[in-house]
Amino acid sequence: MRELKRGVALSQSTTPGQYFLGTLKRVIRISTPEEKVIALALALGKSEKEILQTPNVLDATVSTLLAQLEEEELINHEQGVLRVSQRFVSKLDNRVKKNSRPAFDAGVQQLQRRCAPELNQTNWITGVIDGGVEMLSSRQNYLCEISGNNRVATLLYSLLLASGLSQVRFTPASRGAYPLISDIDMALSTFRQSDTGTAFKSHCEMMRRELALFPLDRHENYLDEVSTPDLRIHCGDINPETLSLWMSSGEKFLIIPSPRADSALIGPLVIPGVSPCLRCYELSSREQRGVIDLLDFTPNVAKEYPQIAAHFIAAMAASLIVQFCDAITVANQRDTAADFSALLGIAISIDYQLLAYPQVVAIPRHPLCGCAF
Repeated sequence: MRELKRGVALSQSTTPGQYFLGTLKRVIRISTPEEKVIALALALGKSEKEILQTPNVLDATVSTLLAQLEEEELINHEQGVLRVSQRFVSKLDNRVKKNSRPAFDAGVQQLQRRCAPELNQTNWITGVIDGGVEMLSSRQNYLCEISGNNRVATLLYSLLLASGLSQVRFTPASRGAYPLISDIDMALSTFRQSDTGTAFKSHCEMMRRELALFPLDRHENYLDEVSTPDLRIHCGDINPETLSLWMSSGEKFLIIPSPRADSALIGPLVIPGVSPCLRCYELSSREQRGVIDLLDFTPNVAKEYPQIAAHFIAAMAASLIVQFCDAITVANQRDTAADFSALLGIAISIDYQLLAYPQVVAIPRHPLCGCAF
């Protein structure tokens, strides 16, 4: 059954008798009363067979309108089903079958309510025809590993879990010399004043079940250090040896460098041998500013983000990470190479004084870097 995607609206044109059916980004023109009747019937959830039973509605008109809607990707063809891990374990099959029915499972009903806002985004990804359900469910398959010790790293953990990436985790040494929850962590995610002094990682793992969008698999070890992440995310200054190791081993990673004064940076997202790297950005930036080297006088404590900027930057970085994972899902569905063109070769520059105006900076392959060889 073909149905209009959520968010499609019928707008009256300034031209008498004409309407637009669609969204702010994609529309089709409704030019006749017959097309308007069909559009309203689709909005009511009627099937193609039911619409054809309407008086004065021709088969050719219905087919033409549906073809236009398909071309603009304004309709879904399939009814997707969310994939979740088994939540009921019992030796009695009948008990498992009964308790697993959605009508008796408050957890499934809660999941449906929590997923609805996420589906408002996945439903509109190019090529999606099932309401975005498969795209959202597939996020459970990707392992993202966060390293670094700042507010953005902490916020990324909760944002990615709540967006469906159940396998996100911190590296064993991510907190470095600061393994406990401190004053800097207050007002971030689930941290309260009473949590000060407790183990940071233990608290995060305890809250994983609360934050995760999907039910966790009771048989899954989310801290398995042997498994290779699909994407590594480093927040803060990165050790040159770690960066060199990731580049040489072909690890895909996103860098979010430490802020400097009242400026911050997201990126680049690097696929070694395919896209420009962090050193490409640094070499290009120094050439543009006319400098050779940098001596930073800022102490580590002053490299933390202010609260509003931290939430803003974490949200933008989480969006890039989710786009990366969704691009792999699209490629798997179409059996093609993943299209990361919108994510590679850029960095996002952010001014604390002008958060509403982030700048996308193009990064060229620098001939002195050598990352392409």
